[in-house]
Amino acid sequence: MVYLAIAGALTRIHVLESAGFMACFGLGTLPLLLALQYTGGRLSFPLRARLRRAIPVLTIAIGLLLILRGLDLGIPFLSPVMAAVRGKVISCH
Repeated sequence: MVYLAIAGALTRIHVLESAGFMACFGLGTLPLLLALQYTGGRLSFPLRARLRRAIPVLTIAIGLLLILRGLDLGIPFLSPVMAAVRGKVISCH
């Protein structure tokens, strides 16, 4: 997820926008990370083992969802139609 946030920050025009993007990402993930740290040690071993087995499945499901959203199929709430943006194409060559 951090690599995706870095990719999002790289799409910004100004350095301050990129820094703000990463700061917002950090602030957005901080509550969950603190909650996991606080409750992680209190979970039973069998529950931790089940969660550990579920992580790859959830990661693949999220990846497939992101790919499906990027295909621009027009499925409501799953793959919304992206608006066509008209503008100048900037070429560095």
